[in-house]
Amino acid sequence: MTAIPRRDLLRAAALLGVASPLATACGSGGEPVGSKEAGPQGPVIAWMHHEEANDKYFNTKIAEYQRQFPKVTIKPLYVPIANLDTKLSTAFTTGSPPDLIKVGAWTLAERASKGQVAPLPPAEFGAGSIDELKSKFDTNAFAALTYKDQVYGIPIDFNSVHLWYRRDRFEQAGLDPDKPPATWEEVEEFGRKLTTGSQVGLQWQLADNIWAMLNFLPLINGLGGRIVDEASGRGGLNTPEGIQALEYYGRQGNPKLSDPVGAFGLFAKGTSAMLVSGRFTSSLIPALNAKAKLGETFDSAVVPSWAGKEKVASGYSWGWMVAKKAKNPYTAWHFVNWLTSSGSVDQQLATTGLVTPTAGWQKLPSARDKASQQLEDQLAYTDFGPVLPQWTETIKALLDALESVIHKQRPAKDAAVAFDAAVGRILK
Repeated sequence: MTAIPRRDLLRAAALLGVASPLATACGSGGEPVGSKEAGPQGPVIAWMHHEEANDKYFNTKIAEYQRQFPKVTIKPLYVPIANLDTKLSTAFTTGSPPDLIKVGAWTLAERASKGQVAPLPPAEFGAGSIDELKSKFDTNAFAALTYKDQVYGIPIDFNSVHLWYRRDRFEQAGLDPDKPPATWEEVEEFGRKLTTGSQVGLQWQLADNIWAMLNFLPLINGLGGRIVDEASGRGGLNTPEGIQALEYYGRQGNPKLSDPVGAFGLFAKGTSAMLVSGRFTSSLIPALNAKAKLGETFDSAVVPSWAGKEKVASGYSWGWMVAKKAKNPYTAWHFVNWLTSSGSVDQQLATTGLVTPTAGWQKLPSARDKASQQLEDQLAYTDFGPVLPQWTETIKALLDALESVIHKQRPAKDAAVAFDAAVGRILK
């Protein structure tokens, strides 16, 4: 019998509307792809934001995974964080997204509402249901990765913000480095003593959407307000709470100070004495300044609250997600599942300061530090911010309001009115 060429088999299968065994085993480019039957194999294109410590760690994990599963090739692309969302949007628009993506959870509603990312398949993680999979992680670990009751990713870099402070600067100003400020009023009071010449107390991370929200949310929510009322679609800055929070924000730091990595770099150099940031700061600051030692040069405290008010921390999560049009989804999810093993979670936290919140992560050797315990304590009162398909536009309007106030371009009341009007147009 004459053998039928492979291309004719594929052509016939396509014409008949059935998938031949050869077609099932290969991606659209003819490369092998993974499946439950075949196991993990083929290429996986993975995109994430660039951060030196994480890039090095991730490269070691790729090499380790490929040794264990030699039929797989993980192809990473590290994108500057300011460019990642734009690059992803372009890839989705052109229909050629990567297989695996590290996505900021704050953009999930937009991605999911456009059908760009695939729902999380619990079976690929050895679970019979989403609830069973959730039981393998910390409480509320999936809260920021859920949109309309559907879970879309595995959390990584699960965080609530802390107040980081320079012990050396506190000592120089006559402040006790073992007694950091516990209230926003004390932060401002300490700031006055820490501001001399070009040095300042608290410096916000400016010109960045996510940090605008993370820095501002504890201020306004801690007063009982909201950035946005999601139910009514109205902005919440033109309120007594919103205006008070804006005025406070505008009084801290010096917007004329600059550094290539913003407030993180200023804090690493000691130009600023306080910083609102996440758990990753413990490894980021020594990477920016080798002389900065955690527990000696700088330290962490729980996020402040307003005197007499309830505690509110802002939080965020990144999530490993797989594109709905991924060419090799099974292998992508298999790799993510492999990354959540306890050994990898412990190694990741020790190396990068990033938390993958699997159940019991707080008891891992690398989580015995102060910042990890503070994170565990704060999660009970952490707010992950508004969940909106128009998140980017809404928080860009917030950033505009904050920058106009801190640069003294307009008073808080005017900035609040402008923000609420912008939200009305965005969410109409």
